[in-house]
Amino acid sequence: MLSKNNDSKDLLNDIYKGKLYEELILQLNKDFSLVGLDCHFSKDELPFQLKEKLDKTIRNLIKTDFNVYLSLLYRIDVSEDNITTSNTDNLASYSEKVSFEILKRIWKKVWFRSHFS
Repeated sequence: MLSKNNDSKDLLNDIYKGKLYEELILQLNKDFSLVGLDCHFSKDELPFQLKEKLDKTIRNLIKTDFNVYLSLLYRIDVSEDNITTSNTDNLASYSEKVSFEILKRIWKKVWFRSHFS
């Protein structure tokens, strides 16, 4: 079932309890790879570990390679409206919001594929 969570931690915990956590990881790795990022998320990572790694990766991309960051958002199909309304003064808060939007979008892809393929 598609989740109505308010943050990455809750979303990932719900997905982890289900059967599609590994599929989410695979899709996340695929999308990162398609924009040329050498970042690998493991299916053995617990939700909080995945969240921390994703937040850190997004913060690093924003600081060091903004074009790849934008390519990643485009590749994953994250709505610009969802992230431009965030407070951009605090990079940690902003990257957490972006990570949440990334996870929500990837979760939708995985959930729909599992139910309608």
